[in-house]
Amino acid sequence: MSMIPTQMSLSAAMTTSLDQYQTQLGSLEQTLTTGENISEPSDSPTGVANLINVNASLSAYNQYQTNISEGQTVASLANASMTQAVSIVQQISSVLVQAGGPGVTTANAKGLASQISGLEQSLLGVANTTYLGQAIFAGTSGATTAYSQPGGEGTAVTYRGKGAPPTVAAAPGVELPTSLTDPFGATTSGGQGIFAAINSAISDLNSGNISAAAGSDLGSVQTQLGNLENQAAQAGVNYDQFHVMSQQVTGAVTQATNEVGAIQNINTAQLTTQYQQELNNYQVALYATSQLNQPTLAQYL
Repeated sequence: MSMIPTQMSLSAAMTTSLDQYQTQLGSLEQTLTTGENISEPSDSPTGVANLINVNASLSAYNQYQTNISEGQTVASLANASMTQAVSIVQQISSVLVQAGGPGVTTANAKGLASQISGLEQSLLGVANTTYLGQAIFAGTSGATTAYSQPGGEGTAVTYRGKGAPPTVAAAPGVELPTSLTDPFGATTSGGQGIFAAINSAISDLNSGNISAAAGSDLGSVQTQLGNLENQAAQAGVNYDQFHVMSQQVTGAVTQATNEVGAIQNINTAQLTTQYQQELNNYQVALYATSQLNQPTLAQYL
């Protein structure tokens, strides 16, 4: 036998539907007001778990971005310093070429020695470039001065740094060097770096040994200039690596930020349409319920 729903059962069902529509509308109103899909963990346990993971990645990449910014500052300084150093040594080489010219006297040679000595002090200043109080070419020693010349101008230069070039974490498993360790070669075998070659030239010019200054000393300076140019090229490579990695990490930060937004933030247009549909359904149900619950003469008979 078929069951015919009574007016009372229909009224109860319609009232339940109205309660459900009201609950859904209230939830949609709250979401539209806050602009967030997730106001509390119970809203979406899966969404919360995803949000925690993405936020962790975003935090990590923000830190990498900070590391890269700081490291790039040092790498840029090292690159500029090495470029300047190459320019200074090129000037020293030019002075030694002049020493080999005709008519250079002993007095002239002493003047050239003085000129080279001044350039050497400029080179020493570049070699001792610092950032936040630490010499950038002193490796991981933390020394405030990478090179010293205890005996004064024209004497041996010693290296005070140690260790590998400092690095920064730029991405998971990626460490980028910010500078170079002893790029001027003061710790090479026999101390035959650029400063040793320069001091030999200064000594020969001061002693009047002009042929040696314009010959073997010039050759040594030019050899060390080649080494210095290689070091400068490496400094440029280091700086370029930071530039490339900065772009990649910035992209990762943007992607993670977008993922957080996709999980957390609402699609306003879509949710507004959904809200309007629910509101229409509620109004239809409300009207139907009111018609169903209207008193009739039949219930008094």
